[in-house]
Amino acid sequence: MSSPLPLVSMTEAGDPRHVGQKFARQQHLAKHGFPVPEFFCLTTTMFQEVARPLQSAIDRLTTAVDRTSHQDIRRVAEEIEQLFLQVPLGADREAAILAAFDQTFGKDGMVAVRASVVGRALEESEDSETDPFAGVSSTFLYVRRDTLLDRIRRCWASAYTPEGLIYRLAQGRDVRGLMVAVGVQRMIPGRRSFVAFTCDPKTTERRTLVVAGHGIGEGVVQEKVGVDHYFIHPETGHIDRELGHKADMLCENPAPGGELVRRPVPEPLRDAPCLTDEELKRLAALAKDIEHSFGMPQDIEGTFTEDGTLHVLQARPIAFDFRKIRVWGCGNVSESFPGVTTPLTYSLASYFYEVIFYDLLRRMKGADARALHDQTPAFQNMLGFIDGRVYHSLSNLMHVNGINPFIAATSMRDLEDVLQRDASLVIRLPGHRESFPSTASYAYALGRSALGALSVTATFQRDFEAFEKWWKQTLAGLRALPVEKEDPLVLIHHFRRVWTEVGNWWGLTLINHWYINTCFGLARRLLLKWTGEDPSALLVGLMCGAKPDAGTHALLSAVALAEKVRADAALARRFDEEDAEALWKSIDKGDVPPEFARAFREHLSEYGDRGVQELNVERPNLRDTPWDLVRVVQSYARTSVTREELRASDRARRTEAEAQLGTLLQGHPLKKLAIEQLLEKLRTVIGLREDSRFWRGQLFGFSKQVFAALGQRMAERGVLNAPPDVHYLTMREVLDHFEGRSVTRNLGELTKLRRREQQDNQERQPPRDFTTVGSVADGVPRVVEAASDNASLFKGIGSSAGIVEGNARIVLDPGAVGTLGKDDILIAKETDPGWLFLMLASGGIVVERGSMLSHTAIAGRKFGIPTVVGVANATTRIPDGARVRVDGSTGTVTLVAA
Repeated sequence: MSSPLPLVSMTEAGDPRHVGQKFARQQHLAKHGFPVPEFFCLTTTMFQEVARPLQSAIDRLTTAVDRTSHQDIRRVAEEIEQLFLQVPLGADREAAILAAFDQTFGKDGMVAVRASVVGRALEESEDSETDPFAGVSSTFLYVRRDTLLDRIRRCWASAYTPEGLIYRLAQGRDVRGLMVAVGVQRMIPGRRSFVAFTCDPKTTERRTLVVAGHGIGEGVVQEKVGVDHYFIHPETGHIDRELGHKADMLCENPAPGGELVRRPVPEPLRDAPCLTDEELKRLAALAKDIEHSFGMPQDIEGTFTEDGTLHVLQARPIAFDFRKIRVWGCGNVSESFPGVTTPLTYSLASYFYEVIFYDLLRRMKGADARALHDQTPAFQNMLGFIDGRVYHSLSNLMHVNGINPFIAATSMRDLEDVLQRDASLVIRLPGHRESFPSTASYAYALGRSALGALSVTATFQRDFEAFEKWWKQTLAGLRALPVEKEDPLVLIHHFRRVWTEVGNWWGLTLINHWYINTCFGLARRLLLKWTGEDPSALLVGLMCGAKPDAGTHALLSAVALAEKVRADAALARRFDEEDAEALWKSIDKGDVPPEFARAFREHLSEYGDRGVQELNVERPNLRDTPWDLVRVVQSYARTSVTREELRASDRARRTEAEAQLGTLLQGHPLKKLAIEQLLEKLRTVIGLREDSRFWRGQLFGFSKQVFAALGQRMAERGVLNAPPDVHYLTMREVLDHFEGRSVTRNLGELTKLRRREQQDNQERQPPRDFTTVGSVADGVPRVVEAASDNASLFKGIGSSAGIVEGNARIVLDPGAVGTLGKDDILIAKETDPGWLFLMLASGGIVVERGSMLSHTAIAGRKFGIPTVVGVANATTRIPDGARVRVDGSTGTVTLVAA
C-alpha cells in the first residue's frame, strides 16, 4: 500500500489518520453541503518526512521531562519548537505548499493555519469522540503568504505545546508517536461568532445551546470577550436567553503579521442580543442537520460575516463521560406504574423488566451467554425509584435494547418515539458499529443477529400461541392454590417457580413490542412519503376495527352487566339509588336476579385482576373490592352505551379511514396493498400486546396474593405492625426474611420510615424527564409548580379523532372518583388499563403523558373517544370544572368561555 500524498485538497481530505479528525470532519461537512471555507491539508506523511531527522531528539526530550514540573515541561516544549523552526523543508516541499496556496486562495489571499494532532490511535487524537483535546494545538489567523511556512512549522511543533504535553501526561497518555496534520483554510472575517452545542454539554439535555459574541471566533471560543447564551428547545423552538454585557471584541490587526486586536463593541449593541431569533432558528436547524450527518451530538464553531452569511469552521463530537450520566424518563412506564407507589411495587416491576428483557435478548440470538452475563448491571437497573415514583433509566433501557446489533441498527429510532424521549440520550450502545473493533466483526455480529431476528419472526406466531397456552394452564393452577393457608416457604416456592417460567416466556411480549414499533414507524414514514401529508390522524382510524383483545372483552363484559341492569326496571332503580357497597352485599347474598348475580361473579372470576393501577401491589384486586365493579356498572347503566354500539362505532371509523386512504392512494394499487398488509399486521400485534398486558395484570395479581399472605404472617409474628406494611419493603427484603438472608430484624421500624417518606413524596412535584450527572441522589431536579398563565389553548398529540366539548374533571386518584358522564372530559396525568372504565364513561380524554402508541391513545381510538395525549401540566393548568373543547385530530385543548 502506497503512502498517502503529503499534500491534499479539501475534496481529498477524508481519512482522519492522514489529515486529522479536524480536517476529515470539515471535508465531511463540505461533502454534505455545509458552508465550510475551502482549504488544503498537509498530511501526516509530510509531517513524518520533515520530523524524521528530529525524532530521536524529540523522544529524548519527552522521555526525560519532569512530569511534575511545569517549568521543565515548558522548557521541553520550547526546545522541540526550535527543532521544527530550524529543520530544512526542502525546496520541493516549499514550492508545493506555496503553489497550493496560490492556486486555492491567490497570492494575496488571507488564511487560517490550524494544527490537528494525530495519535497512535484515533481515540488518542485531537477531536476524538471520547476526548477532544480542545485548545491544545496551535491556530494562526490572518496569515499571509510570506509568513505561511513559519506558521506551518509552529503548527507541527504544537503537538508538543506545554498545554498538549500537560494534557496528555496528566492522563497517563503516551507522548511518543504523535503526528500533526496542518490545514490551510480561507480566512473568514467574522463579525459575530458562535459555538453551538446540539445538546447541553453538561447534562446531555436535548436543547441547542448557542454561545455567541461579537468579533471573530477566537474571542468566543477562548472566552476573551463577553457573550450571550441561548437555549433553544428542540420541539417548540422556544428560545431562552441569558444576555451578557459585550463590551469588546477581537478583530484582525491591519498591520501585517500583527496579533489580533481588541476593539470596543458599539454602545447600542453591548447589551442587545448578539443574534436575532431568525438567525438562532437557522443556526439550530443547521446544528441539527450537522448532528444528523455525524450521528452524534456536536460542538460546532462558526461565524457570521458582515453580510449575514453563515460559515461553519469546525465540528467535533461532544465528549461525555457516560459513567456519570443517567437519563431518566417517565414516558410509557407511567402508564403501568403511575404516581407515588411503594418499594414492593417498584422492586417487583424492576425484577419483571430484568427477566423479560433477558429473555428477549436470549431469543434474538444477537449475543452469546457470556455477553449477556456481562450486561447484568444494565439488566438490573432499567428502572429507577425516585421520590417514590418509577422511572425508566433510559440510559440502561436503551443500552439493553442496543445489545443486539440488529435492533440497534434498525429499531432504535422507533423505540425512542415510543419512549417519548424529550431529554437527550447519548449512549454508547453495545450493538452499534462503533462498539466493534473492525468492520468484519461488526458485519459478523450484525449478520448473526439478523439471522436470529429472522428465526424469531418465523416462529413467532407459533411461539406466542404456546406462550398463551402455557400462561392459561399456569394461571389455572395458581388460582387453585390455597394461598392464605400455605406455609411461607411453600408460597415462595410457587412464586419463584412462576417467575422463573416468566423469564422463559415473557420476552415474546417484547418481540411483539418490537413488531409494533417497527410496523407503526414504517407505516407512518410510508404514508408521509406517498401522500405528502401528516398521517397521524389517518392512522388513528386505520388502526381501529381489530379483533377484540382481552382488555376489550373485559370492558364489553362490564357494559353487558350495565345492559342487564337497564333491562330490569327494578334493578335499574336500585343501581341508580343505592350505595355501591350495599349493592354488593345484596349481590353476594343473592338478593338480585340470579342471572345477573352469576354474570357479575363470572366477570370477577375472569377479569378480577383488571383494575385501576392494577400493577401497583398496594392496590387491591377488583375481586377483593367487588363494590368497585358495582360503581363501574352504575356509571354505564346511567348511559345508553351498548356493546353493539361500540362495535359499530369502531367499524365505522375504520371504514371512513380506509375510504380516505383509497382516495389518497388512488391510482397506486400496489402502494395501497402494501399499506393495508402492514396495517393488518400492526392491528394484530397491537391486539397481542393488549392480551399480554392483561396476562401481566394476572401475573401481578397472583404476586399481590403471595405478598399479602406473607405480610399477614409477618404481622401475626409481630415483625410488622399490620399486613399492609409489607408494601413498604422490597421484594427481596420480604423473601430474605423468610429464607434466612435478612440483614435486619427491625423491619417494622423500616416500614414506618418508608411510610413517612411516601407521604413526603406525595407533596413533591415530580420532574418528567431529566438527566443526572454524578450521584443520582444529589442530581434530581426539584420542580417548582408554575403559576397559571391564563392561556386558553393547550397543545398535545392528537391520538383519537373527533371534537367534543365538556366539563374538565381532574382525576388524580381514580379510586376516589364516583362516576363520569359523557359531558365530562377526563383530565389525568396518565392512565393504565384499569382506567378503561372511567375512560369509556367520559366524553373526551386529556393526559399529560403518552404517545400515539400509548394505552390511552389506543383506548381512545378503539372506542371513538376524542383523545389528546402529551399535554404538559394539564392537571394543574386546566381548572377543574372548566368548560373545555378537545380536538383529537389537531391535538388541541381549548378553554371555552362560559
